[in-house]
Amino acid sequence: MSFNATESAFEGFRLARRAPLAILAWAGAYVAFFVVFFAVAGGNLINIISLAEQVEQNPSPSMSDLSTLGQAYGAMMGLALPLSLLFSAVLATAVARSVIQPQDKRFGYLRLGRDELRVLGATLLVAVLMFFVTMGGALIIGLFAGLAAGTGASWLVLPAVLGGLALVAVAIWLAVRLSLVVPMTFAEEKIAIKESWAMTKGRFWPLLGMAILAGVMSILVGLLGSIIIAPLNMIFGGLNSLIGAETTNVVALVGRFWPALLIWGVVNALLSAAQAAIIYAPFSSAYLGLKDERRA
Repeated sequence: MSFNATESAFEGFRLARRAPLAILAWAGAYVAFFVVFFAVAGGNLINIISLAEQVEQNPSPSMSDLSTLGQAYGAMMGLALPLSLLFSAVLATAVARSVIQPQDKRFGYLRLGRDELRVLGATLLVAVLMFFVTMGGALIIGLFAGLAAGTGASWLVLPAVLGGLALVAVAIWLAVRLSLVVPMTFAEEKIAIKESWAMTKGRFWPLLGMAILAGVMSILVGLLGSIIIAPLNMIFGGLNSLIGAETTNVVALVGRFWPALLIWGVVNALLSAAQAAIIYAPFSSAYLGLKDERRA
């Protein structure tokens, strides 16, 4: 088959129809991830929820309040970020496997091996590259803005604004050119940054349109999910039931709030699994289409 942006954008829905048990397996993986996440960082999460509620209720929060909230968030991310990155790599690889090697259905396409570690490494490299490009651009823009504020030269605001727009355009361009890194890294069993760059040459606009369409569909699924989960949160409280909890002991919290945590975890796991399929699958489909075009 050849690459068709619209067809590829709907690959996530075709995947859900073709392998519904895989979506359920990914939802189960999300539930397991939530359990491990809560066991590792549950106490910090309770602190963040309570502190955020206090800051929202205070019309003029002090720097001390904001600093305490930032420290609690930083502590949680320090515990949760490595786990989140590994889980994201496992799930992204599972989606790529389901599209590129659909016959390999064992364990709902979920594994933890060399493929997943390669995808993790490739994802980190792309993230580092994007970080340095965007931070470098932001520093230059900040320099112009600082000069405009410090010297009163209002004309310097124009380069800052134009630079900001250019930075956004460059970030989008880089993201699209590197959008096939994950499926290519999985399929070709090597970190495929240069290969993604070469394959996406001349395909920027179709790939961008595909990504936007898939993103819009993911948002719509999320909105539908929020409508479904709203009455359940009203009944059981969701994570809001943890506000003001007098203990950050994870065992005690689970024993007291397990119905709210269970409902929140299961519904969000199903939504997250569906959205992962909608977002990730199109890029694997695009890779297969562009690969066939090259062969032809």
